[in-house]
This record gives sequence, structure tokens and C-alpha cells, in this order.
Amino acid sequence: MTHKRRKLTLLGCALVLCAVFCAGCAISPPDSLKRSGVESKSLISASTAELAPDEKPVALYFRYRDSSFLASEARMVVVQRNESLEKAIVEALISGPLNAELSPLFPAGSEVVSARTQDNILFITLNEAFLGRYSDEPGDAAGAWITEGPLRRQLCLDSIVATLTEAGLCDQAQVLVLRDSVQTAAMRLQAGFLDRSGNTDLLPALVRNEQVLLTPHNTAECVLNAWLIQDWDTLSLFAVHGPDEQSVFEAFEASGALVNFQLSSGSVAYDGQSAVLTVDLTLRGNARDDRITGYPLRLIREEGLWKMDYQALLSMMRMNQ
Repeated sequence: MTHKRRKLTLLGCALVLCAVFCAGCAISPPDSLKRSGVESKSLISASTAELAPDEKPVALYFRYRDSSFLASEARMVVVQRNESLEKAIVEALISGPLNAELSPLFPAGSEVVSARTQDNILFITLNEAFLGRYSDEPGDAAGAWITEGPLRRQLCLDSIVATLTEAGLCDQAQVLVLRDSVQTAAMRLQAGFLDRSGNTDLLPALVRNEQVLLTPHNTAECVLNAWLIQDWDTLSLFAVHGPDEQSVFEAFEASGALVNFQLSSGSVAYDGQSAVLTVDLTLRGNARDDRITGYPLRLIREEGLWKMDYQALLSMMRMNQ
């Protein structure tokens, strides 16, 4: 091969390689790697913190008035792009409810330090203010606070795990406390946290406690138990669309006496705004007891809370009159 011919061959190869390289540069990435409406420049320069926050619908659990139950409040929780949904949810619980019928459960100054998941247990680390007293809690437990303090702190723990498990974020939750004033190897809560007893036994991981949640069944049970023991204050909490308080109490007083009851599990309507359970009742009249079976007890949802219409409740209470 002559020197001139070899030069032409090499030149041709170079041209072919150049054409292939340029063609390769023109190939677009697969659609799965594209982000419509977002320029590559913004993807490179934007930091996580600068991105718009996300919003997630969540059912947050708070105490219902001063009862021993938790009720849910539907909220849109704002989640910053540089934080976890778990942390944002607990922060929303700390900030308290919007519904005036619900009560906050965290002591003032409580903050979330971190939230991380391991083996499907969510570890929530709170600051030391979480161990403090409530603003209305006396220095020494006395009277109602002998039971109120432990109840409020237990409901606080139950609200955390009820909210997180309902959101599908964990199976169990473990609350840790970062203590600044005391040097200790254990960050886990001690049993003495609940009743101020000084018990140093470590509390186990929290599991969902259905007994304290105002589900339709638990709400209906509260209504019937209040009627059973003639606790008109509690009964009135679950009655809506009634007259003034004094008239309600007088109407309840004049109703038949409940001897016992048996309640079904019930079902919730497709729109989630009503539920129906059946109840077997024994009512005491002037001369005898009347047994009523399969009575339909209908609950309605008002601002997220399960309640009974006052007139429907009164009709049930007067069935043997």
C-alpha cells in the first residue's frame, strides 16, 4: 500500500468515528429519566432546602376534651424537603389541634430532635422539655392530678403511635429523650415518667392502643356506659343538635333506665360520615324490664368526631315509655 493511499484510509476512519460520536451526542435520555417542565440547569443548582415543601393528608390524634379518649383531626401536614414526614407529623402533634373540642397533650417547649426508623420501629427523639410538667400541673400531685397527670402523659404517648401507625409509617414507636441537664446512658423513657414515681424501669416500644381511640364502636360504648351509670355530663358530650344544657339534662333524667347492653362491631358508610351499629338493650320500666334486640344505633361524624343526633338518642332512651 502506497503512503498516499494509507493516509486516505486513516482519514476515512477518522471521519466515520467523528460521525458516530456526533450521532451519539444527539440521542435523548429515556422518558423515565426526564422531568417535564424542569430545566437541567435548575436541577443542578437548586438545593433540597430551596424546593417547595410538600403537603400530606394525615389523621392527627388529640385528647377529646378532658376525657380518657383520643379523637382524630384531619390535617394537611407541611413537610419540608429536607425533613422526614415522621418528624413533621410529631411536630404537628406538638403544635396542638385546631378543633376546639380537642386538647393538646405535649408539655410546653417540647421539640422533635430527630426521627429515624430501624426494623420497622420508629425512634422519636424529643428534647428534655418533654419531661417537664404541664402548665396547669401542680408541683406535687394531689387530688385530681394523682390520676390526671399519668393519664395525660399516657395519652400523649398513645397519640404519637396512633397517628404514626395510621399513616402507615411504622409498626411501633420508641420515644427517646435527649437530656442536657443530667448525664445518663439511657435515652429511653422510664416508667416513672408517667406517675413521677422515680421508677427507673425502661418503657417498652409503643404499640397502637385501640381502646383509647374514639372509633364508632368505642363512641357508642361511651354513650351507652354513660346512660347506664346516668352520667349526663359525659352523655351530653356525644349528643349534637340538642337544646340548652339544662333541657338536655332534664330530658335524660326523665328517660328510662338502662340495665345492660350488648353492642355489635358495626360498619362505616362508604363516605365515612356515618356509621351504624346494632345494640341489644334491657330497659327498666315501672313494673318490668323490657328486652330490645337489634336496635340500630346510628352515629354521625361532625368535624371528625363521632356523635349521636340528640333526638335519635332521646328516642332510644324512651323506647320503654
